[in-house]
Amino acid sequence: MANCTVIPVPALSDNYMYLIVDNETKQAAAVDPVDIDAIQKAAADNEATINTILTTHNHWDHSGGNLKLVEAVSTIGRVYGGIGDDVPGCTHEVGDGDTFTIGANTTVKVLFTPCHTQGHVCYHVDHAHVFTGDTMFISGAGNFNTGTPGQMTEAFDKILSLPESTNIWVGHEYTAKNCAFACFCEPNNEELKNRLEWAQGQGSMHSGGKGTIPSTIGMEKACNPFARIDHLSVMEFCGPCDDRAERMRLVRKGKDDWGKRS
Repeated sequence: MANCTVIPVPALSDNYMYLIVDNETKQAAAVDPVDIDAIQKAAADNEATINTILTTHNHWDHSGGNLKLVEAVSTIGRVYGGIGDDVPGCTHEVGDGDTFTIGANTTVKVLFTPCHTQGHVCYHVDHAHVFTGDTMFISGAGNFNTGTPGQMTEAFDKILSLPESTNIWVGHEYTAKNCAFACFCEPNNEELKNRLEWAQGQGSMHSGGKGTIPSTIGMEKACNPFARIDHLSVMEFCGPCDDRAERMRLVRKGKDDWGKRS
């Protein structure tokens, strides 16, 4: 039996916040709670008490609600963020392999994934879920911003080493556009074509649709070009290149260039 329940909460135009509720104690962690009213409503609707904030990175659309939520909810005693990421209100800076619990039974292990920001982290929860912020999206990856292609390659390798059944909860609803690029990158991948059609049909939770979360590690290995830099079809897209980090850079550049045209 699962130790926790994950409740996605849409915010802004395409962000996802999450409530992770420890099933035994009803104590909860709020992930990237930028909209404090919406996350408090989700907690009330599920009879949960927020006592922890998990911040994937310091960008305002993920961390901008931290201080307000701490002020509004007196039970919050811990605010987690990555080492060196300057997360607002952070009480516990965490790095790769750090562990802690939510409530009585819900375990959390930190994956240090710097690139999108210098201290970006992902949270592997209850051996069944990973919250990837703006590092891994469904069929996509975050902008490299402060980091390098090598760092994003290492971050993806860490995430993709988790069991294939692991649920992936991402920071934004970008799936349909990401799948469109993935089809451009791998035009003969039939599974990608099906996924694009599915994502377009799902729509966004932000506008009354069903949304596309969660994905799984297994699905990203099949349908995410940034996770497939060692597959022949993506290698052909990149051209002659033996270096994995360089292929990551070329896929990122390919998507950026495609985005300017589309």
